[in-house]
Amino acid sequence: MTRLTLHPRAAPRNKIRVWLCIDGAPEQSSAVPLQWKINEEVVEPEILRPLSTSHNSGTVLLTGVFEISVDEDSGPFNRVSLTTFGETVELRVKQAPREIPKDTWFRVLLCSCFHQAENRQALVSQTFLNIPAPERQDLSLFMGDQVYLDLPTLNNYPDNEAELADRFERYYRTNWTSYLGLDTILKTAPSVFCPDDHEYWNNFPHRSPIIQNSWKQASRERWKSAADQLYDAFQCAAPAERGDNIEIDIDPVSILVLDQRTHRQEDRSATLTPEGLQRLNDWVDRLIAEKKFGAVVTGQSLLDKPVGEFKGAVADWMLPNYRDYESIVKALERLSDAGRPVLLLTGDVHWGRVTEVRQAGRTKFIEIICSPSSLVTTIGNDQLKSIGAGFRRFFKGEETRWPRHSSAPDPEPYFAQRVFGKRYQTKVVYKHQGNQLSMLALRRAANTLEAKVTYYEVHKRPKEPRPVSLGLL
Repeated sequence: MTRLTLHPRAAPRNKIRVWLCIDGAPEQSSAVPLQWKINEEVVEPEILRPLSTSHNSGTVLLTGVFEISVDEDSGPFNRVSLTTFGETVELRVKQAPREIPKDTWFRVLLCSCFHQAENRQALVSQTFLNIPAPERQDLSLFMGDQVYLDLPTLNNYPDNEAELADRFERYYRTNWTSYLGLDTILKTAPSVFCPDDHEYWNNFPHRSPIIQNSWKQASRERWKSAADQLYDAFQCAAPAERGDNIEIDIDPVSILVLDQRTHRQEDRSATLTPEGLQRLNDWVDRLIAEKKFGAVVTGQSLLDKPVGEFKGAVADWMLPNYRDYESIVKALERLSDAGRPVLLLTGDVHWGRVTEVRQAGRTKFIEIICSPSSLVTTIGNDQLKSIGAGFRRFFKGEETRWPRHSSAPDPEPYFAQRVFGKRYQTKVVYKHQGNQLSMLALRRAANTLEAKVTYYEVHKRPKEPRPVSLGLL
């Protein structure tokens, strides 16, 4: 049976972009007949990524990205339908507004670190559906580790590109097209994606002691090739290419999504290509000239400190360990010096936190961390934490709501101290423990923007959502 899936993608004004997945297409079909409609009118969309197999040796799972033009007065919602192989799928697409509104909030859903095997009872989907419809997002930002291609840890992965791609395709299929995955969120609002290491393997592109396929250069190349193909098929923001910076403008805000994994260098010389770094500076120049607010999405925190050689090799290298870190934070400093705080949006660390970065009493940056949506299993460490929680419950009567989750630590007292010295002080605004989603909300207020972020607990007995005011930017 052929199964169709449509998801909206972030698009320019008066455009609708949709990602299409056809699962179970007849193998004998040389061409796929696609009949598109928008608001019941037949249309011929522009092909941004041609419909093709999800990897080089694939057969029955096809993906592609298409763009449809819409009239200015078509309204905030449009109905898109597709018919092929006797099956029809429909999608209600919410268009992004031209500008941040005054009388309501523009909402951005933040999500990262989704380990599907731990998403018991589909709690991520259920948590999202419990958000009242009027309070749901206009845009979704997925900030890394949407899949964990390197898990389970003790699995014996084949050292063969085609077999790896087949396995990765199964992970993506579940995460993108099922209620047990991210499908419920993905089909409700346009999305954009930022990769992190588990789109490849832990601490990619470096060797990992727990990933045998990463120990040899040829094995790493085969794994990367397979992972690249699946990323292109499911996450890449066509017509942009994997590794490109992605810019999303909702006046007076511009969101820049930085892909610091695709072209990250093993010698730690760079996380961005020279072209990517130049485009970051061009974006900063444009925002200063146009007097816009900036938000930057990264897979790892820019507030991290560098780690030592042993920890970097065994666990993870942090962004300050790479030689282009200084150029990146200096570019963002130029933007904050133009008079508006810069929002730093990220995941990765398996706890949530809101941090202000201040200089002489003035807010220069606000970092929002939302992680994880579904905590990854860590063999050994999880068992020890669960045993400890059991002892505390038995002997002290203490209930531990999140026995496997770490509490958010305080950030380093100074932002990028090796670059800026003690110029920028950090101040914690809020910490959130446990599986989570969060919603960044913006609206116009006088000549500036009002901002808040709300954290939603992904739990079978969730506490009330926690709104955190960010004040006027």
